[in-house]
Amino acid sequence: MHYKHILLYKGKETDKIAEATRTIKQWCENHGVPLRKVSNQKNVEKIAKESGKKTVLLSLGGDGTFLRAADLIAPYCIPILGINLGKLGFLTGLDSSELAQNLTRVLDKGSSVRELTRLQCSSDSIQSGGSSVFTALNEVTITRGTTAGLAEVELYLDSKKVATYPGDGLIVSTPTGSTAYSLSCGGPLITRNTSAFSITPLNVHKLGLRPIICSDETEISIKTNTPVSIQIDGRNIGDLEKNNSIEIDRADTPTLMLVPDFRSNFFETVRNKLNWDKDRGSRI
Repeated sequence: MHYKHILLYKGKETDKIAEATRTIKQWCENHGVPLRKVSNQKNVEKIAKESGKKTVLLSLGGDGTFLRAADLIAPYCIPILGINLGKLGFLTGLDSSELAQNLTRVLDKGSSVRELTRLQCSSDSIQSGGSSVFTALNEVTITRGTTAGLAEVELYLDSKKVATYPGDGLIVSTPTGSTAYSLSCGGPLITRNTSAFSITPLNVHKLGLRPIICSDETEISIKTNTPVSIQIDGRNIGDLEKNNSIEIDRADTPTLMLVPDFRSNFFETVRNKLNWDKDRGSRI
């Protein structure tokens, strides 16, 4: 067995998650592999130090659960295998069907580890009451939040002004996040092996402003002309007042995702999840 320690991070408690947890527990007992549940940063830090390198974390739920697990585990370079019990499951490598059999296929060297770029954003002016540095696997979103009227922000790439954006805000997305919120707002798909970020305007009130693709080595700065709210992977982290800024670039540590050898390729996943090839019916 390639992995000697298994960590388990679960989403909301449901009958499906309880059943899958029992399957995973039985599988670990049958293979003599320790299983330890984690739920917060302190759990992960302690166990990561004790378990050494041959450790994998199983994320049991949907894409939201995977994102939360990725946030917990990112500093420790432990790979994550997502088991989908949600709706879409873009980030998950396995479905719950034939779970025990597929765990054997994946964890017995039937997989590869893929590095997923993370974003790092920082601002000394974020009114969060806590840290001023955050990382994200999918996206950083700057929105008008509960502020009445338009948000107005200025975008700078490598210290050069791009444009002023009056509207609902901006989404800065990784390739992983390009299939999430950014895509629903008209952003482009970025293939997993592309070293790039996308910047997608939210309901901008200038028709000429379109999504931008930039290198993931670009230093992105967003300055506020109105108060805004900041979300990291859909989680609100605080607000920025007028005349402040937030800096965004590539994080030093990526998320490591365990990818089954038998999993479909990127565009096959896109076709299946987004119904790109779905027959709309015959034309009369």
